[in-house]
Amino acid sequence: MMLPQTERYLDLALQGRNAWWRYALGAITIAFFWLVLGYVPYLLLVGAGLSDQLLEYLAVNFSIFMMLAGLVLTVKLIHRRSLLSLATPETRVDWRRVRRGALVWTAIATVIVVIEHLLYPGRYYLSFDPGRFLIFLAVVLVLTPIQTTAEELVFRGYAMQGLGLLTRRPALIAVASSLVFTVPHLLNPEVHEHGVLIMAANYFVIGMLLATITLRDGRLELALGVHAVNNVFLALIANYEGSALTTESVFTARELDPAYSLVTMIIGTLIFHWWIFRRAPENPK
Repeated sequence: MMLPQTERYLDLALQGRNAWWRYALGAITIAFFWLVLGYVPYLLLVGAGLSDQLLEYLAVNFSIFMMLAGLVLTVKLIHRRSLLSLATPETRVDWRRVRRGALVWTAIATVIVVIEHLLYPGRYYLSFDPGRFLIFLAVVLVLTPIQTTAEELVFRGYAMQGLGLLTRRPALIAVASSLVFTVPHLLNPEVHEHGVLIMAANYFVIGMLLATITLRDGRLELALGVHAVNNVFLALIANYEGSALTTESVFTARELDPAYSLVTMIIGTLIFHWWIFRRAPENPK
């Protein structure tokens, strides 16, 4: 049975025009801005033979900003609806929800990294370089929340509300949107290093976390907070060699352990759901 808040969130799609060709044109528009126009700086960088962490990070983020530009054009011109309707049925974003999602996931991510360090001593090493770190600190704190917000609006907003027009089964919507989220992430260098199946499973579980909390809460703010702090934590606190995020972090793992990542992500997802959606005990009469 669909929760009332889930139905209310999916029904936001009804504010716009929803003929099938509009979604086809919208998907093409977003993909063109993101994967064609957005990757021009990165391809120029590679073609010039330049290898610089900061330039690579800026070039990759540029592609996401172009994806956001494509989404804005799609929502405004093709579907004739507001961008806010992808995030919430209310008249404004609930920043308290964003903050709560970010704080809870920060706690979970920190525990995951500490346990990994205890289980595998020597895997993490101190990589803190004050000069370069301060540059990345400013860039990451500005760009990463925009990058993750763009992805949430596309994959958990536009995609899930569009899927809600085809089916009213939340589980199916969550699975389908997570598969869509997984596919472009298979271009990440981690896939070449560790294999398609294990990395696809990792990306799919992340997608399911973000999709299920959005559907269960009936709004996007929790996912906005979780995704932003997850990427900021990875970029600045505990990254790993060969990461798709080419940043300067305080600690760096000598390698990604995809099996550990998958198991702890599943456990972290369950803990997050319990933590956020548990009911307060009733006062005894």
